[in-house]
Amino acid sequence: MQDLLELIHQLRTDYSHEIVRSLMLVAVLLLIRVVVGRILSSNVSVPVEERRRWSISTRNFLFISGLAGIGMIWANELQTIAVSMLAFAAALILATKELILCVSGFVVRHASNSYSLGDHIEVGSIRGRVVDIGLLSTTVMEIGPQHNAHQMTGRALTFPNSLLLSNAVIRENYMGDYVMHIINIPMGYHIPPSRAQRLLLEAAEQHCQQHVEAAREHMERMAERYLVDTPSVEPRIGMQAVDEKRYQLILRIAIPAKERQRIEQAIIHQFMEQCYPDIPAK
Repeated sequence: MQDLLELIHQLRTDYSHEIVRSLMLVAVLLLIRVVVGRILSSNVSVPVEERRRWSISTRNFLFISGLAGIGMIWANELQTIAVSMLAFAAALILATKELILCVSGFVVRHASNSYSLGDHIEVGSIRGRVVDIGLLSTTVMEIGPQHNAHQMTGRALTFPNSLLLSNAVIRENYMGDYVMHIINIPMGYHIPPSRAQRLLLEAAEQHCQQHVEAAREHMERMAERYLVDTPSVEPRIGMQAVDEKRYQLILRIAIPAKERQRIEQAIIHQFMEQCYPDIPAK
């Protein structure tokens, strides 16, 4: 107990200015965090998604600013003990390897702008809508359960940012408000392919026609902004042979990103009703 009191007294004597400045910095950052949080909470006219984006950006900025400020305040002391701490630093790096990889993943995401808040992404086996981006991890609301599904499962998945260094990031809504959506429908050969293609195209045109012009204008703006070629927004159908019993129709449509699930289900329901009509009882 006596040794602890002597250590505290020595710290107060030798590093009083650094301790006071560090505490002041932490207090100021916490105050800014609280004020910004209350401002965002009270400003109901701003969309929730925008407020969440500002809240996360503020939190990350204040955290990085705090680390930088603490480093500047204690720079002289850190420089003095740097030489004697080389061995300890090496051991510390090995012990915090995963944390360093997570921070590196955060830097890579920020530098490449691979995804942001609200994006629908897929990283490895994780697929969902981004709701939080931290220095060490990212949280998504899971979309599934299958890969082709577009419904929220209600589960939140958090993965370390280190995954971004070893896995490709698939950004499903890269094109913005309108996306090119693919629907795969397996068929048996007892349904003539030409008839199935005609019925599917009719269903797609009926449900997508109202979005074609808006999607075309949106894709033209995306082409000018990103200098990329954009596909045709008209419904297109391809066909692949699966085996001797089945073939697969591949429908590509341009629709609003938020209505993928509804439009897909409407097209499939209409197609199935026309392709497999109810047989009246005898």
